Amino acid sequence: GSGWGWLVLDKSGRLVITTTPNQDPVIDSVPIIGVDIWEHAFYLQYKNVKPDYLAAIWHVINFEEAEKRLVHKSANL
Repeated sequence: GSGWGWLVLDKSGRLVITTTPNQDPVIDSVPIIGVDIWEHAFYLQYKNVKPDYLAAIWHVINFEEAEKRLVHKSANL
């Protein structure tokens, strides 16, 4: 399918993994990390092998930025 995978902070302060279809944004939670699962994100480099793309994505996620978002938003709950 197409869409996004998300690590979000929900209203109760829990980290939750969720998805949204198409271009739909996360509405009721704070996005910490988002992963584009649309074919255009991985087709050329990973030859449409989605598992390889998802394994490699961990090397380019900015975990320092994700931590800042988590700490900042957790403090404001």
